[in-house]
Amino acid sequence: MIAQAPVPMRCAGRPTLGGLVIPWITLHAGGRYLFGALDKARRDLALAERLCQVCGQSFDERICLAVRPADVHAGYTAEPGMHPECLAYSVRACPMLSGEVTRYRVTSASSGLPGVAEADDGPRAGRPADAFDAWWITPRSYGVKTDREHPGQLLGIDLDVPVLRKRLIRPAAGPDPDSLLALARQALGLEDPAPSCLYQPDGASQPHNTVKESE
Repeated sequence: MIAQAPVPMRCAGRPTLGGLVIPWITLHAGGRYLFGALDKARRDLALAERLCQVCGQSFDERICLAVRPADVHAGYTAEPGMHPECLAYSVRACPMLSGEVTRYRVTSASSGLPGVAEADDGPRAGRPADAFDAWWITPRSYGVKTDREHPGQLLGIDLDVPVLRKRLIRPAAGPDPDSLLALARQALGLEDPAPSCLYQPDGASQPHNTVKESE
């Protein structure tokens, strides 16, 4: 973990774990908080009521979003927005946003638990971390997309809106240089495919103890 970030005043009353503020939308199950797992009810409430995912408070003049290229393609981000100061704290404290973590979890910390809105499951499991950008929007531009086939299901915050400012939070993580070299040698027929190659194609199982998993 990088140097501990100062806690925003908005989060002064939030519970902490290991010195880190526990975001308002974090799932609490089995008597403990599960970092990386989102409480679906709180996530939906934050989207609908315009609440910050970190401190749980209403927005002021600016709303910040953590956006991946895949979110832009989908047209929405599934995670609620943040106050500028809550985003700044998250960029320092969250291993995924800070770049400390290089891959998504292979197995969710909340696997099998009810009431979970996962951020890191499905096709992303075990894959290199995406790039994240910070978007600043106004409350006037804030809109929530719903599933056309299930109108009561909230998809996330609409990204087809005017953006005041964008900046890179972290770049995408890719295969390590040794893995890329091994793939190049295989493509050129210089060696037989080796099962110890760290990079795995989509859908393949990941080797143990070779990558860091998100919190």
